[in-house]
Amino acid sequence: MSSDDDIQKRQFFRLPYPRAAQLSLRSDDGSSYKILEVSEKGLVLEMCSGEPFKVGDAVCGEILFHDNQSEYIEGLVYRLDSRGAVVTLNNNISFRNIMREQSYIRSNFPLFFRQKMVGKPTPENSSDDQ
Repeated sequence: MSSDDDIQKRQFFRLPYPRAAQLSLRSDDGSSYKILEVSEKGLVLEMCSGEPFKVGDAVCGEILFHDNQSEYIEGLVYRLDSRGAVVTLNNNISFRNIMREQSYIRSNFPLFFRQKMVGKPTPENSSDDQ
């Protein structure tokens, strides 16, 4: 039998980024936003003070990945939380790009990856996060 703790409650794998490896979203209006986390159906965008995001706002633009591949995304701000703006996408980010990004993070930031994947907090000034 399986306990509730063993059940994956999220439909899509979420990949967090260390500060030094964060991707950018270049929006159609020319703005650029740092991506804190990515999944096939969503993003978490960093919000600086004064950012104009509100729940329900449309977000669209291009993500440039570490292997120089890019994808155009469209979505809506689902909620705002302490991390930033959580965006649900109308179109999926390809699984292939998610896996390539995971490989990049695992190879270049192994300590960060291990700590995040087992749920341990990562010190902000860790040598793997710079």
